[in-house]
Amino acid sequence: MNPKLKQLQVIHLALCTGIFIFAAVTSFINREKFYFDANPANTAPFNPIFPIVGLISISVSMIAFRNLISKIDKTAPLDSKITQYQTAFIMSAALLEGGALFNLVGSFISHNAFFLIFAAANLIFLIRNRPTKDKLISTLQLQHQDTEIL
Repeated sequence: MNPKLKQLQVIHLALCTGIFIFAAVTSFINREKFYFDANPANTAPFNPIFPIVGLISISVSMIAFRNLISKIDKTAPLDSKITQYQTAFIMSAALLEGGALFNLVGSFISHNAFFLIFAAANLIFLIRNRPTKDKLISTLQLQHQDTEIL
């Protein structure tokens, strides 16, 4: 396996683990005080700002990834393509992690479990975007000789 792909997988695992651990700690600390309320009148100023930021971060993450991938030169050497893929992936993952952490902080501060839903949505999208050899090949539309190198 390409060492750059392995690095991306380690980064991905670290980001997912960080979100999960922060969610677990938040839930453990607030376990006695948690409540669930989706009414913006009762949860102001956090609702609807925090959920909207979480959902926007998912959308922006997907758009940014597609835009960065579309700018990769198809005739560039494999190492250059993989480096640009790494940049696109890290940018996308950082946006997803930011949305998740933002909602986890909202849940931690307000003791409202409603924000955990949006943190979980961001985490699910991040987990779904795990970099694999097959995804790398299909995303970069690599030729057979390049796939042999991977």
